[in-house]
Amino acid sequence: MNQLIFYFAFAIGTFASSCFLYSIVIFCQTLDTVKGFSGIVFFFLFLPFPIFFLYTGYLLDHYSKKWVVVSFQFFLFISSFSLGALNHYFLDHPLLLLPLAFVNGIGMTTVLPGRMAILREVMESHRLVFHTIAGNLLLIFAFGMSPLAVGWFREGNSYPSLFLILALFHFFSMIAFTLLRYDGKKWNPESNSKNLNFKTIPSFRANLQIVLEFLKVDSVSRQVMYMAILSMLALGPIQVILPKYVRHELGLGELARGKVLVFLGPGLFLGGILTILFHHLERKGLVLLIVFTLSSIFFLGFVPFGKPEATSFFLFCFGVTGGIVSSLLPAILQKRAEDGLRGRILSLYTVCFQFTPAVSGFLSALLADTIGSQLTFGILGGMFLCFALFSFLQYRELRQS
Repeated sequence: MNQLIFYFAFAIGTFASSCFLYSIVIFCQTLDTVKGFSGIVFFFLFLPFPIFFLYTGYLLDHYSKKWVVVSFQFFLFISSFSLGALNHYFLDHPLLLLPLAFVNGIGMTTVLPGRMAILREVMESHRLVFHTIAGNLLLIFAFGMSPLAVGWFREGNSYPSLFLILALFHFFSMIAFTLLRYDGKKWNPESNSKNLNFKTIPSFRANLQIVLEFLKVDSVSRQVMYMAILSMLALGPIQVILPKYVRHELGLGELARGKVLVFLGPGLFLGGILTILFHHLERKGLVLLIVFTLSSIFFLGFVPFGKPEATSFFLFCFGVTGGIVSSLLPAILQKRAEDGLRGRILSLYTVCFQFTPAVSGFLSALLADTIGSQLTFGILGGMFLCFALFSFLQYRELRQS
């Protein structure tokens, strides 16, 4: 029963978060504000990650994970509820979307790694890798399906109704997490440290030093973190520029736009399924590097053909490779990270995984407003392919793992 409750809470909470990210971007693109405003808001959604991630990772390592997650998911609930209930106010004062996005980001900073960290408590230890991949599969499927779900709902409903529904999903997810029952383990990984005082949370520098020392020793985990950054560079343009390209340059409506972009979802799902089926294979690092290179090639096919069918096809192919990459990355870290350090390692991974698209989305939005979507995708695609080839050649330890 615990596992069912966890997956229910995980699924609806993740789905609500994914829909919120997509919805606030397309909502901002309807506003007449500064150039690249949707990219700026997207950046603020993830700005809290590099600021708070080590503190929230510490909370996950030393306090009840489910209550930490529930507490921070309240930020996600209040952000969706505020944008739904006070939508007219944000229309009149669009700059207020920046602090609202920041508040939502504070919640995501802890909720995203927290949900994965709870897996250790509610799942059998010998099936931790399997459930990590399965949980990540739910995450990427929710992300991929969100454009279609939002597009379908928006055909006959307003933005306020949409954001209120998402707030309700977060509320049900919070209730479900409170129903989880497990024996929390008191990890004390730094018990031998003379300088550690458990009555106060260690400083950012102290926390960061602990994490960096682990990554300095474990070269595979360090290279996985690099891969998380490189692989997520492509996600920002997909989330910020591609919806606008499909809407304006392909001339499609809300539902039709959702139908084009939704092909990323089945691709991600299939990639996650393939990872589950073959998760016992050795040399996961080599598979990771090969698939990452393929994903960079598929990225180049999104816009040059100027047809919705071509965009959907390459989105699907990119989704398959992206599903494999995003499933293997946390699975490798889960297996290699020490128990008392796992929360902070996953928090750092979440920063790499989530903040990178915020930066690339912000910069690509400004670039697209200057030189156009098609040229922007061409330049970025070439850069991603160079990064992929560099990673394959340079990350020898990961390639052999």
